[in-house]
Amino acid sequence: MILWTIVPEEVVYGDQNQPQPAYEEIEYAGQKVMAQKISHNEFRVVRLLTTDPVDYLRNELQPGTIITYKPVIQALS
Repeated sequence: MILWTIVPEEVVYGDQNQPQPAYEEIEYAGQKVMAQKISHNEFRVVRLLTTDPVDYLRNELQPGTIITYKPVIQALS
């Protein structure tokens, strides 16, 4: 693949050695969100994964919001 651009290579490719943040898809308040883990049970909402426009108006699901999340492990029956 050839990339024809006037933008410097460093800007296009960025710093490849810098680790990318790990995102997790979790269910919070009944909605799926993509979140970045901050600590053991704290996450920062990165994006909301829904098609319902009303969910985007909820303050607790806005990108950048820090939420406390404790995963629930369900036993197989």
